[in-house]
Amino acid sequence: MNKKLIALALAALPAAAMADVTIYGQIRGGYEYNKTYSSTLSKDANGKPQGGSEINDWTSRLGFKGNEDLGNGLKAIWQVESRVNVDGSNSTGFGTRDTFVGLAGDGWGQIRLGRLSNYPNLDMEQVDPGYYSGQSVGGLGMFTRLDDRVNNAVRYDSPTWYGFSYAALWGVDEARAVGLDGARTNRQFVNIGLSYENAGYFGKYSYASWGDASNVAGSNKDWHRLEAGYNANNIYLAFGYQQIQGYGFGSYYNSALGTKINAGYITGGVSQAVIDTSKLKTKELALTGGYTFGAFTPYFSYAKGYDANFNGSTVNNSGYDQYVLSLDYAVSKRTEVYTSYGHVKWKLPGADNENSFGLGLIHRF
Repeated sequence: MNKKLIALALAALPAAAMADVTIYGQIRGGYEYNKTYSSTLSKDANGKPQGGSEINDWTSRLGFKGNEDLGNGLKAIWQVESRVNVDGSNSTGFGTRDTFVGLAGDGWGQIRLGRLSNYPNLDMEQVDPGYYSGQSVGGLGMFTRLDDRVNNAVRYDSPTWYGFSYAALWGVDEARAVGLDGARTNRQFVNIGLSYENAGYFGKYSYASWGDASNVAGSNKDWHRLEAGYNANNIYLAFGYQQIQGYGFGSYYNSALGTKINAGYITGGVSQAVIDTSKLKTKELALTGGYTFGAFTPYFSYAKGYDANFNGSTVNNSGYDQYVLSLDYAVSKRTEVYTSYGHVKWKLPGADNENSFGLGLIHRF
């Protein structure tokens, strides 16, 4: 949509209509040097990553939200949030992030429908506090690779009772595509999240499941994640563990390495069709520690991907180790300077190590 038209439309609204509308956002971006499989920089003749400089967006966003008091402790709530890019790359559209309409009550929580974050994306990720692009390994993007938004979703969030709360999300499959066996599928998505927070300590658990996964090539089935830690008195500690059971390798960690692992099984006498309908299980852990002194907060993160399990057998040399060292400098309450260095070592023979350096600026409004 034309930006001038949006501005004119907002300016034309009467003051009463604008009274309960909040405009908010974050502008985040920086310089990155990436030598990664997910970088858009050209690979060499052997498909290995080549290093180079990039100016990348770090998931900037612009949002509009508001509410209306309906009386008796009930409110109508709404939000339209969009991804924006400060690096000049193509726009990803309007309402691409959490966008919803719903109801909220003083004593029973809130219910929303629209495009909504799953529980790990909105309520977890304490093990990954940094800023980076999708081409960088300067953050734990592999550990959080399934953290996303769900279209055609309904989500309920409970109030908090003595530090405890929960959430439930249901994503409707409106495509109902034909599956591998020729039958109509139902890839509905179900996600349950539990949380406890008190005096700086936190513990969170998420369970997610996709329907008909065995009938859809490269589809995930079950996903468990646990996070726990402490965030108070200038101390930041977070631990995460997750287990994902899917069907097919698909974009296993990233497409380049997934292709290599697929090729290894195909040449070993296993057909692609068998791979697509067979169970693959991955297990990963992550640890992050940080400490704030003055305006500075250094962080150190470590993530480990264990060898995958394929139909009950270990896939040798399919894991990884990742290290991230970062520093956040708070220039003000709304502006930060952030820098990081990340390194990934793959166990897969013939796979290169990945490296990223980033330096950028974050501003919130």
